[in-house]
Amino acid sequence: MGGHRFFNRLRNGMAPVIRPVLEGVAPVRGLGLWLLSRRHPSEVELDGQVFRVDPRDFGVTLELHSTGTYEPFARGICLERLKPGMVFLDIGSHVGLYALPAARAVGPTGRVVAFEPHPGNRALLQENVQRNGLDNVTIVPAAVSDQAGNMELQVSPFNTGDHRLYRGRGNRGGGVPTPVVSIDEWCRAEGIEQVDMVKIDVQGAEAKVLEGMRGVIASSGDMSIILEYSPWMLREAEATPIDVLDQLVEAGFSLATLDEAEAVLESASAQEIDRACPGRSYVNILATRESGAP
Repeated sequence: MGGHRFFNRLRNGMAPVIRPVLEGVAPVRGLGLWLLSRRHPSEVELDGQVFRVDPRDFGVTLELHSTGTYEPFARGICLERLKPGMVFLDIGSHVGLYALPAARAVGPTGRVVAFEPHPGNRALLQENVQRNGLDNVTIVPAAVSDQAGNMELQVSPFNTGDHRLYRGRGNRGGGVPTPVVSIDEWCRAEGIEQVDMVKIDVQGAEAKVLEGMRGVIASSGDMSIILEYSPWMLREAEATPIDVLDQLVEAGFSLATLDEAEAVLESASAQEIDRACPGRSYVNILATRESGAP
């Protein structure tokens, strides 16, 4: 079994136990972050591209340094579907682990739009884009929801990929103000009518993101969406989880699960996907709509 597969199995099993400790016990969290800062370098190379990362991170950086990669199966599926000239939206871009290879895949005639609201993540994303010489990436300093406005981004004190617009009682990190956009309004302002692929990883705000991109979905024809489906986070955002999947099906998308641990893409119904996420678990899904669909 590959290192990343073992890591994902271990994380899925241990996360429900470790997360509450890191959220609620400050001395343990502080010691853990100090140990990570001593162990992790602040720069990694992935698939021929160089990335600056935050060493004090129990999320993406820990996975990168523990396995040498990050979501290789899901990212591979994403990149296989991107062709020169396409438009890719990376919603919740973090430091650009999807956006940068996507920019290389779509080439100079394509376009990548990376939405990242957190100032620290966004600074690393900007540096990574510049260092890798990419001029087809637009960085949008905003969170994404169903309408434009201003909100407070709730900041995780230990996981730089777990900042959220909507968070329950577990938050211990405070918040930072952030502008919020909807995809429909932003694309209309930018003159973007066709979007070919979207990655959505926004820690429970996925329902709001989809609600705010109904127009783009309707006008885009062929389209693929990679989405993190986490029912408990969606509930914290006061969304009904199964409605997220039903909306995609009603818009003509076929659904499949992306099993990172086994590197398997398996077609599934909305109900099957929902049943696969008990407790505080999650699954990445691929939603695809081919020619002739609504």
